[in-house]
Amino acid sequence: MPPTFEDRCRGAVLGAAIGDALGHPVEFMKIDQIRARFGAAGVTDYALFWERAGQRFAPYTDDTQMAEAVLVSLLAGRDAGEDLDATMGRMAQAFVGWARDPQGGHRAPGNACLAGCRALARGVPWREAGAPQAGGCGSVMRAYPFGLVFADAPERAEAWAVAHSLLTHGDPIAQAACAALARGVAAVVADAPVAEVLTVMVQAADRYSPPTARMIERAVADAHAGTDPDVVFERLQAWAAHEAVAAAAYLFARHPDDLRAALLCGANTSGDSDSIATLGGALVGARVGVQGVPEAWRVNLERSAALDALARRIGQRG
Repeated sequence: MPPTFEDRCRGAVLGAAIGDALGHPVEFMKIDQIRARFGAAGVTDYALFWERAGQRFAPYTDDTQMAEAVLVSLLAGRDAGEDLDATMGRMAQAFVGWARDPQGGHRAPGNACLAGCRALARGVPWREAGAPQAGGCGSVMRAYPFGLVFADAPERAEAWAVAHSLLTHGDPIAQAACAALARGVAAVVADAPVAEVLTVMVQAADRYSPPTARMIERAVADAHAGTDPDVVFERLQAWAAHEAVAAAAYLFARHPDDLRAALLCGANTSGDSDSIATLGGALVGARVGVQGVPEAWRVNLERSAALDALARRIGQRG
């Protein structure tokens, strides 16, 4: 029996955050450094814990902080019956608030995200706040909520995800990556076959940046051919948006039914490990549902209960 809609939403939100936490301590390390420190298998569990207010937990990064801001804004806007412009205005305020006082403190946010937030704080319209050449992975890392909230309206999920990129990232590769991820997550939630999900992602990216679509296609071909992850992730280091979404497609094609394997594969890379694992976690987590999330990882994740409760709200209104 496939997971319910709520199960898939919980799997996506928790899977993304867990991937973020797994990749957090190795984000700026090369794969040989990771293996030298953690052994031949690299990271196999949470490698970083913090203690605050008597609680010990594995912390995530700005990827999850901003994704939560997006999800909260989408749910509030949906429940208030807001249109795109009003919801993006709400999201802009959330981003400015995050930049000034992020939940739990900053975790190495990207320059483009911070620059976009500064522009929004100055009153720059949301459609113009992101630099036209900003093509890092800062908007795609937080785009998966669109595929959940608008799972029954995939065209809207795509359009709104693309629009939201403009708050911080205006480059077509960032818009294409957001489109691909939102459409991919929506397709997974609809229980589409793996091959169909990947095709939908390529088609969505192609509408904004054909080179991004070709990059996803090559990553999927690598997964099907059994190309070694070290080879793939040397090419797809994911600091740029198109590389990040292609890396996520590779993980999904390689490990569609094994969240643990997908997250560890994504975390053990020389590139933007937390973002790669986050994106892969959203896709695979949505497919396997909360039942496929390793219990120990869920329990020890920073603010796990709060994120889970937020995920449960996606299927509710008002």
